[in-house]
Amino acid sequence: MKPKHAPAIAGFVISMTILGPGAMAGETLDDATVLAIFDQANAVDIYTGRIGAKHGNSEDVRALGRMVATDHVAVQQMGRDLAKKLGIIPTPPDNDTSVADHAKAVALLQSKSGAEFDKAYLRHDIAFHQSVVDTVKGTLLPAIKNSELRDLVKNVLPGFEHHLAETKAVAKNMGID
Repeated sequence: MKPKHAPAIAGFVISMTILGPGAMAGETLDDATVLAIFDQANAVDIYTGRIGAKHGNSEDVRALGRMVATDHVAVQQMGRDLAKKLGIIPTPPDNDTSVADHAKAVALLQSKSGAEFDKAYLRHDIAFHQSVVDTVKGTLLPAIKNSELRDLVKNVLPGFEHHLAETKAVAKNMGID
C-alpha cells in the first residue's frame, strides 16, 4: 500500500538529494557542493527531528526525533569544521530547490496531529533517509576529491543507515507501512 502523501514526500525527497536539475543531468559535483549538500541534509534532519520530538503523538516518535536531531547536530558541526579547516566554502548546486521543498514537507507535517502526525513523520523520515543513503553512496562519495571529506562522509554514512533502520523499526512496531 502506498502512503497517502507519497507524491508530496517523493517530491521532497527527490529535491532533498539537493542535486538540482543540473547535477541530475550529469553536472560534476565539486567538494564545495558536496559540503553544501551534506550540510543541508543534516540541517533538514535536525529541523524535522525537532518537529518529531515536539509533536510526536507516541513516545517512540518523540524519542526518535530527539535522537535524529541530536546526532545530526554533531555531524553537521563536523562537516562545518572540516569545511573551515580545508578553506572550502560550501556552495549549493545551481537551481537548488531544497529549501522550498523542505518548507512544503514541514507544512505537511505541521498540518497533522496525533497518530496522523506520527504516520506522516515516519513516512517522511524513511523516505528522506533512504534518499540520503542512496545519494551518498551513488552520487556524493564518487564525486568527492578530498580524502578527509570522503572519510567524513564514509564515517557518518552508517549513522544515516542507522536512522533509517530505527525509523523503519518504529514504523513497523506502530503498524505503519
